[in-house]
Amino acid sequence: MIDINNPDYTTPEQEAVWNAATDLVPLEVTLSMIPREHHESCTQWHTFLTDILNDMYIHTEEYLSVSDLQTYIRWFWVWLYKWYTFDGGAFYASPAQHKKFVKKMGAPLLEFLCSKWGFYIETTEAEVRFGNIKYPLLLTAVHDILAAAYDNYSVNCGDYLTYCDCRALVNYKRTYHDMLVLLNREGRYMAETICEFALSHGIKPAKCTYFKRVEFKKKGKIVFVLDVVKGKNLKINIGFAELGSPAFTMIEEAVNSFDDKEAFAKFWRQNLKKCTACNPNCQKRVTPVEVFGLKTILCQAYLRMFRPKKDDLEYIYRLISLREMVVSAGISEPFYPGNG
Repeated sequence: MIDINNPDYTTPEQEAVWNAATDLVPLEVTLSMIPREHHESCTQWHTFLTDILNDMYIHTEEYLSVSDLQTYIRWFWVWLYKWYTFDGGAFYASPAQHKKFVKKMGAPLLEFLCSKWGFYIETTEAEVRFGNIKYPLLLTAVHDILAAAYDNYSVNCGDYLTYCDCRALVNYKRTYHDMLVLLNREGRYMAETICEFALSHGIKPAKCTYFKRVEFKKKGKIVFVLDVVKGKNLKINIGFAELGSPAFTMIEEAVNSFDDKEAFAKFWRQNLKKCTACNPNCQKRVTPVEVFGLKTILCQAYLRMFRPKKDDLEYIYRLISLREMVVSAGISEPFYPGNG
């Protein structure tokens, strides 16, 4: 069984399952916010997710022999919702559509779910019915949560289902605090510490985008972004300025005044977001530019750090302050942190 306080996994696959299970939004959080008519179905969905993840944690190889873990946790349900019609607690499709779904997901996966988790498939000449005996309201929750997520949000709609955030049913707007609980201990400490510094400078957490990414803004401009990434780790993107712009000139003048200019510039270059050749025709990817004495290839001029450490905080604060400086001066360019 998965113990939220004891991550005793021994393989990367077990770690992934443990992370998925401990990321589930607790029922007591969601049930208090959604209409009572959804309580039973959402409880069954939460129970099912808890049951299957616990079993997957113990018998990981059994599941991997049938399909990959992400299919159990996410893709099966998203594709079922998109390819079938829902009515009366079950999903329906034409035999031809069902055949395509089986080809996509794999017959062994369907057979496994039916034999172990109470799913059943009834077939007639006109349609195929997919339901569940063990959790009769399970698929109602799947349909209702995904339908609400697709209606209410523009990105990461499937996360509201796989994280069991049933608050999608009431168009809940996730906040910094919802992101915070998904981080590991180190990431949470760093996020809280950075947030405390930001608030002291009038930089506030705004909206939670991409389900677990929070933008911190001042005067409507993004200063930096905190994000939960693989392994419950923290990632921070800090806005800077385009080379040659008035904003970069102001920043460069400030950096040149630092007593530890060389050390700071080295840290900046080490964490600079490098070009990833997202557009083969982009001239930036083939034209090195000189930044603080080093030639490099830039895409967007911003900083990106995975798992920032306590020792990095002084420079992180300084980078945030530099971005905040040009935002306050009204000369900052838009900051687009991207998905990478």
